[in-house]
Amino acid sequence: MPVYRLFLSVAFLTTWARPLPAHAASPDFGRDVLPILRRSCFECHGAKTQKAKLRLDVRTAALTHEGVIVPGDAAGSELYRRISLPAGDDEIMPATGKPLSKKETELIRRWIEAGAVWPENIKTNRHWAYEPPTRPALPQVENADWARNEVDRFILARLAEEGLSPSPEADRAVLLRRVYLDLTGLPPSPSELDAFLADDAQDAYEKVVERLLSSPQFGERWARPWLDLARYADSHGFQRDDLREIWAYRDWVIKALNADMPFDEFTIEQLAGDLLPQATKEQKIATGFHRCTMTNVEAGSEPEETRTNQVIDRVNTTATVWLGTTLECAQCHDHKFDPFSQKEYYQLFAFFNNTALEAQRTNPKAPGSIQFMGPSMRLSDEVVERKPVGNRAGSAKKRARKAGVESPGAKEPTTLIMQELYQPRLTRVFARGDYHQPAERVEPDVPAVFPPLETGSRDRLALAKWLVDRRHPLVARVTVNRWWAELFGHGIVETVEDFGVKGLPPTHPELLDWLAVEFMDNDWSMKHVLRTIVTSATYRQSSKVTPELLARDDQNLLYARGPRVRMDAEMIRDNALAIAGLLSKKQFGPPIRPYQPEGLWAKVGGAKVDYQVSPGEDQYRRGIYVVWKRGAPYPSFVNFDATARLACTTKRSRSNTPLQALTLLNDPVYVEAAKALVGRTLCGTPQADLKSRIGYMLRLCVCREPTATEARALARLYEAQLQAARADQSGAMALWADMPSVAGVPREELAAWYAVATALLNLDETITKG
Repeated sequence: MPVYRLFLSVAFLTTWARPLPAHAASPDFGRDVLPILRRSCFECHGAKTQKAKLRLDVRTAALTHEGVIVPGDAAGSELYRRISLPAGDDEIMPATGKPLSKKETELIRRWIEAGAVWPENIKTNRHWAYEPPTRPALPQVENADWARNEVDRFILARLAEEGLSPSPEADRAVLLRRVYLDLTGLPPSPSELDAFLADDAQDAYEKVVERLLSSPQFGERWARPWLDLARYADSHGFQRDDLREIWAYRDWVIKALNADMPFDEFTIEQLAGDLLPQATKEQKIATGFHRCTMTNVEAGSEPEETRTNQVIDRVNTTATVWLGTTLECAQCHDHKFDPFSQKEYYQLFAFFNNTALEAQRTNPKAPGSIQFMGPSMRLSDEVVERKPVGNRAGSAKKRARKAGVESPGAKEPTTLIMQELYQPRLTRVFARGDYHQPAERVEPDVPAVFPPLETGSRDRLALAKWLVDRRHPLVARVTVNRWWAELFGHGIVETVEDFGVKGLPPTHPELLDWLAVEFMDNDWSMKHVLRTIVTSATYRQSSKVTPELLARDDQNLLYARGPRVRMDAEMIRDNALAIAGLLSKKQFGPPIRPYQPEGLWAKVGGAKVDYQVSPGEDQYRRGIYVVWKRGAPYPSFVNFDATARLACTTKRSRSNTPLQALTLLNDPVYVEAAKALVGRTLCGTPQADLKSRIGYMLRLCVCREPTATEARALARLYEAQLQAARADQSGAMALWADMPSVAGVPREELAAWYAVATALLNLDETITKG
């Protein structure tokens, strides 16, 4: 079957040709060159250190140092010679860390050849990401009629600089499938496709966008990347990896996204919902964000060490999600590249250092008596008043019972929440990051590079409000950048997790700032930003590419074509079930258990779980509801690059392995989907001929009709499999032994159609959006 997949993938490949200019514009110093110098050169030749008495962070020093940069003569410039040397050479620059890439070296060469233009007004001592975003003026462009909104003006301006032109708009069926998958994670039905193709109104596409943004499936699709950030899982992690109840937090995320909860409220309720005045049940459930951290309840583990590691995880996750910063580097020492000291790390640590122990020994004299505890809340309660939990276990249990807080073993559903202590803990810097070596005492505060906290209390609520203060330079930028990456496959800042000096610079800095300000100006509305992006001409471009454009911009960083990205693991499964007509849209509740091989959850120690596949339609619910066990995550998802969610994940890798083809061929979910697709096709095309049925099946999978070449390839596959089934009827009968006859079709024909359905579900185009 992999042979068929390869054959069909090649047969389905089409290209669209357009001429490209012979050369691009000169690199811009501030956008293209300075980030390379700052990331790779300033450490040794900057304000703190000037090896060989060379300083590259000051314009006059860099340009007047004899022979280092010779404007107009890259070959005669020592800087270019050094960065072009092979790795391992004694004279290569930079002397430490990664050598410059070929692309970066070429940018420096072109910049020098063009005259090494270095505007005097550009600051080199202040990283761009730490300046608050301001709404930039819209650039003047020649092809203004192409632009559908402001996004397109910025894209067009950069394309013009590079001597490129945008691609034509995608075919309407392709565009509909793209936006359905991007906004809801599901493909359009044949009737929805027909209705859109028949709608000649100028705003037909915009009407679809509004309907999808209002769909209950919107929150399920967009909860997936957020739950990766939140490291959401249904188990503790570590060796015992016992299951726990926190699915109410997952449901809260889906509901909040569907309601378009303003992102500032979305932030505050997750980081400090329990500290809001008269906090509601839902606001307390929201604090499950930071209860998703792993909890070590292995025999012999130290409760205080576990608690400390959880606080460290909360600091690092908060910095990654809202600041796009690798703050974990400052746990043991001052950050080597970004302006964060170790003291500032522990000042942030202090905000999270006031919650109760979440693992404790039931017998202080028995190291192996460790047990999961920590505050949780009964879901049946309308509102549970927050009662702070003290340090002593006995008094904590009494207050917990009065407050409606239960242990995870309670019979009725519960969910994990955050709760503050009556008395804040003392926080100290840990020498070398070791909690056994407490040093200088610190109070809660924020890094000096950012605007200061407002006066008043200094708790998680104050920190959350500070994050979504409009003066903050990072939060809006980091957030809209992640959404852009979800739609286009990469962010305007490619390193979505790192906006610091070592991160990559934005390809379109003015567009990033415009989106950030637009986001804040429109009540922090996620749906407003997504609507703006998906209705742009940039998003609506065809994704077809010529060899010339592929060589020029293989990653589509300039956006001269539309996005084309492989689906994530959950979407691949949801898409197959939807195509087959099996998908259940039932929402919320405890996690579901689809089929997986026996024995995957077998382990030493901890609670034993008898894995039973969920009955009825539950096993066909969306992937967002699949149980997430950190020690043994659902293998079908892992094969398509889902993580175990041991820590915050800002972006998943995209691999291409034989396991993925084998999963689509052999996983019972996809076997059932292929069988159901056969039934749906045969029942939907009574009395139809082979060609019509092939067209119907392909249209279900990729929302278009087959080309003549494709139709012939699929017909040959059908005939070959039919002959094989007739020659070995026992095999064909075994395949369909558990299935009733479909539309009176002989079982050997069903086997042949199964081969076609499997090939189509295994097709690259089927598992790709764009």
